[in-house]
Amino acid sequence: MNEQAIDNGRVLLVTPMVFSYHVTICEALRRLGHEPTWWNDRGPGTTAVKVALRLWPSMARRWMEADYLRRIDELPAGSIRHILVIKGEGLSSRVLRHLRARFPDASMGLYLWDSLDNAPGIQEVAPLYDSASTFDPVDAGDNGWHYRPLFARTVALAAETGEERQYDWCFVGTIHSDRYRVITRLRRLEGGASRSFVFAYFPSRLVLAARRLVDWSLWLAPAGELSTVPMPAAEVARVVARSRAVLDVEHPRQRGLTMRTIETLLAGRKLLTTNQHLLSCDLYHPSRAHMIDRTSPAIDHAFLEAPALPIAPELRARYTCESWIGELLRHQIEARTRRQRPAATA
Repeated sequence: MNEQAIDNGRVLLVTPMVFSYHVTICEALRRLGHEPTWWNDRGPGTTAVKVALRLWPSMARRWMEADYLRRIDELPAGSIRHILVIKGEGLSSRVLRHLRARFPDASMGLYLWDSLDNAPGIQEVAPLYDSASTFDPVDAGDNGWHYRPLFARTVALAAETGEERQYDWCFVGTIHSDRYRVITRLRRLEGGASRSFVFAYFPSRLVLAARRLVDWSLWLAPAGELSTVPMPAAEVARVVARSRAVLDVEHPRQRGLTMRTIETLLAGRKLLTTNQHLLSCDLYHPSRAHMIDRTSPAIDHAFLEAPALPIAPELRARYTCESWIGELLRHQIEARTRRQRPAATA
């Protein structure tokens, strides 16, 4: 199926509200000629809902289900051409069946940008979609799903600013699992923090306080390094420009490539990563990425000094958001067509 085979029309996009990725995807859909309607996959996503999900999860899920059913009925019948759900933690089987009944001609696809280990219950509802895709190559192989890596929000090469490379490596991101312990080990083995920059983000003070109870390494953090306020994008760009490499530490239960990985490589920056699955990715080249061990991380400084092999334009194009969304829509349309074919010939 080629690009022209995708029917333009209204796309219902259901995603988590994470770092404004939904905005990027909606903009890409518009550039491809679609009219997107975005819903948070956890309903309204208010603080009250988040608290309820933690304290009274069963009641909160019933409330979200009722809210979804109401909103589905408010959409004009036949108005949706394609439905794309990313992760979809808040969508029960009842909601998915109601979507199918309301829009029987629409293609409906699921995409996971997290591992199945971090998405409980998804395998039970996955057969209700026309197709399931994932960024995780292991989950794709184990379940017979479509493997599609994530995209980069920007793919332009980083302009040389003329600024001195102040840091050997930098990390700007959310802290989860053993991320900060890996950072602490790397600093210790590399002789301290003088050649590194770390901005460790936590979604709230409550989350930070809870993490400090179970992660001793956070007590050793330099002043001002732990934050509950995201770093502005312009400041992140300045830090990366002053760094020889960007550090990526994937979740222990995750194998897919993060957006940080893809954006770093496409921007022409070097990558330090614990994710061994990068070795089988088309973006990998030893001049661009260096593997480090979680338990005993060490940096090859010759890697930091050597030039990186440029990425070919056609490969860079594969990692645009437009290419990503186009491939997912084509895949779910093809799957929808295959599912309808037996009924059409009966």
